[in-house]
Amino acid sequence: MGAREKDTTMRTDTVNPKRREEGSALILAALVTVILSLLGLSYTMMAQTENTIAENERNSAAALYAAEAGARLVVGWFNDPTTSGFLVPAVGDVDRTKRVFDHDGNGATARVLGSSGNAAQPLYKDSAFTPSKILDRPYRSALAETFLGIETGTDPDVTFAGKGPDLIVNQSHLDTINNALFLLFPSPNLRARLTRIEIYAPPILNIGGSATRMGIATVKVTSGIFIYPGTAAERQVATRIAKAIVNEVPIPGPVGPLQSCSSLGYNGSFDIHWGTGSALTSADIGTPLDGKAATGLPYAADDPFTYINSGGNTLATWATAKNGQNIDDPWFKFISGGGLNEAAGAPDPAAPQPWKWAMANTTSNDHSNLFQNTVINCPTFDYNLWKTIAQSGMKNHYYYKWVSGTNFALDGTGPSTSWEVLTNNKAGIIFFDTQDGLQPDVAGTNLTPGVDIAGGGWNVAGFLYSNTVDFRTTGAGSGVNRLVFPPGEPGDGSGFVNLDYGSSLTGPYTISQGTVRHDSINYPGGSGDWYCTDASQCDSSARTPSGSPVKDDLGLPFVTGISVYGVMYLAGTFTAQGNANYYGSVVAQRGVIDGAGNPGFYFDERLVKGQWPPKGMNLPRVVISSWQTDL
Repeated sequence: MGAREKDTTMRTDTVNPKRREEGSALILAALVTVILSLLGLSYTMMAQTENTIAENERNSAAALYAAEAGARLVVGWFNDPTTSGFLVPAVGDVDRTKRVFDHDGNGATARVLGSSGNAAQPLYKDSAFTPSKILDRPYRSALAETFLGIETGTDPDVTFAGKGPDLIVNQSHLDTINNALFLLFPSPNLRARLTRIEIYAPPILNIGGSATRMGIATVKVTSGIFIYPGTAAERQVATRIAKAIVNEVPIPGPVGPLQSCSSLGYNGSFDIHWGTGSALTSADIGTPLDGKAATGLPYAADDPFTYINSGGNTLATWATAKNGQNIDDPWFKFISGGGLNEAAGAPDPAAPQPWKWAMANTTSNDHSNLFQNTVINCPTFDYNLWKTIAQSGMKNHYYYKWVSGTNFALDGTGPSTSWEVLTNNKAGIIFFDTQDGLQPDVAGTNLTPGVDIAGGGWNVAGFLYSNTVDFRTTGAGSGVNRLVFPPGEPGDGSGFVNLDYGSSLTGPYTISQGTVRHDSINYPGGSGDWYCTDASQCDSSARTPSGSPVKDDLGLPFVTGISVYGVMYLAGTFTAQGNANYYGSVVAQRGVIDGAGNPGFYFDERLVKGQWPPKGMNLPRVVISSWQTDL
């Protein structure tokens, strides 16, 4: 047998691929789970962060709303500082001892701290120097009356670090305000609170080298949002500050009962009284003059701003010579920038004063109060300014957008309503816009159709700005009863004319030189305000006649029917029709058209004495001219 062959056997081990993948799938699943978990956690954290940011924004916004609401509340105190105002503080509710101000008007000297009873550096509304209530007018007449203080902590003197404002509202009254306004705002677990209210001077800028007050006051209100209010866990989560600069309602100085910013034609009875009627260009006031235009006081030759004062004749000597005589209207005069049609037959037809004064003139035929070809100005009522004020959203501010014809809509969204209905028995700042919502063009083509008030007891009060082509009344009736004040007794350096006031719009006014005429009346409604003539004391405690005549600041008031009570500005024309009475001032931008009617115009002298608007008109005395809320 031959050699034994050796068998060689080859073995091949085969590995299953599926078994190799069994561990990696688990790892991948775990990795994906971890990644998704991290992403979820990240998104959760981002959501929580976004939620916290949103919550903070909400709390900050709520705090701002509260601060702005507080500022508007304070502005309301200026508009009605009496006890009838909403949440108005009493003297004991405010701190006036921290007032730091420039008492001598010299920026180079240090400011001082107010001191009770100190005339040189008084507290705000120090009773020793003013009977006026806190927040009441006047605002800029004397150290004790006006706001002169500074913001807390802005004086470089470290001793004044916690001082500055004229007035700071005490915590007890802040609590009263917060309980009234923010009891559940913004939610039961979050509560807004006003934490501080300061009132001090407005910004003072150097304009043309002169320090100019940019308003009457600054109102600074600090508010906060508190979480878990009223519990041990309460804490503040937001704070905001709102500052409002307050300005007086900017009535631009109407100085007479009827002012035409163009020509004037008025051939009715020409019932313009208690002030200066005027026309920027020519005027036709009707004849005969004794039946059309009221006689008045004696004026110097060709000078509508000076009473007689030559040849030994003065206003005082004239009043003595005419003692006991009645005078049509001691305050009336008329000035025309162009010619007076009636002057053609006057003694001095080309002179500025066609009818010169003479002692022989009686109080019933003296027309030295009529002037022509004299430079005069017409008050300007800025369209954009008054439109903005009317749209401010403040109480008794009304903006009306034109719809069609004589119909308008409140804020452009209210129902279409007639001009007459929208104004009847309304009081406030009322603005009627042009057709296109733009400033009236030169030709007045975008003014809205004319308004004609016919019959009824239509009446309106406050400040009315109307962009209608024309305005007229045709038998508007007697309006509504209002308390009206004749002007105060006129005078100059020689003395004053003591008057016995009548009890109606037509007087009579009797010259009572040297005779005490003591009359008094209580302000209707029992407010305790008394008005007297020739009195040494006139208040709720006593009305005592003076020993000799005294110059009365305002005439003795009485109640009579008035259709327009306040200031009416007409961007178009005024047609002198109807028999309505206007008390205040009417300004017609495009002239007065002769309608042969008998309307009566009576000037409210308080317009030029800083005493307007009066109590009871519901017209704001002040407006917010600027805000600073990014604090």
